[in-house]
Amino acid sequence: MPDRNPLHLRRLLTHAWRYTRLIEFFFRRKDTAGDIYPNDDSTGAVPGPDPDRVVFLGEPGELTLGVRTHDLSLPAFCARNHSQRTGRGTIWSIAPIRTALLRDAPKTIGGNQSFIDRADIVVLLAGITDTLTVTTAATWDKHLRATLDVLTEKTPADVRILVGEIPPLNNAGTLSKPARMAAGLHGKTLNSRTRTVVAEYPHVSVVTFPPELTHSMWRPESEERRYTNTYKIWGKHLADHTSTHG
Repeated sequence: MPDRNPLHLRRLLTHAWRYTRLIEFFFRRKDTAGDIYPNDDSTGAVPGPDPDRVVFLGEPGELTLGVRTHDLSLPAFCARNHSQRTGRGTIWSIAPIRTALLRDAPKTIGGNQSFIDRADIVVLLAGITDTLTVTTAATWDKHLRATLDVLTEKTPADVRILVGEIPPLNNAGTLSKPARMAAGLHGKTLNSRTRTVVAEYPHVSVVTFPPELTHSMWRPESEERRYTNTYKIWGKHLADHTSTHG
């Protein structure tokens, strides 16, 4: 007789659901083969006295996708807004997680230790790829703790660490509607776990995704103007939190 154990059936359905979403994700990724990423220097400075050093750790798809120069990236917009708010200079750098998966963030931190050692603020922006590849909530929890443990160990005692929430992927236009809805729900689940984990770290806080960007369809295609506008709004929103430092 076939196994009618409810737990067994639930596991089978879960694996099938994850497999279907993974297949769609990798199929849709073919559409992004022509994506633009900048290849100039991934560091910069906004002139001003007593500069803050801000390191942006995260997946390239959240930080630099769709623009030809890092001067139009999310970190650059955030740095300029940060300086406007503080009246100080800002030295910014990007530590990209090449695989775009949070599990590799600790390795990325180790490879960018010279920037991390001198940081005043670290901004972690990851989770889109983990959501689309259906990283489980428990696995996300484990990788986030590992990342924050390394960051708090490797950074100065007074550094502030900001963790950006995963954008609402129900607006990801290159996915089918069912996949968008599933990704949106999964992203919310991971964001909830993020808030729970971050609450355990005194010098870490969560930054929500800007509400101005939550209602428009987003297509990860190489449209520089669209990305520049997104980074401009997102960077200003992040700077509301980075500029509370010091």
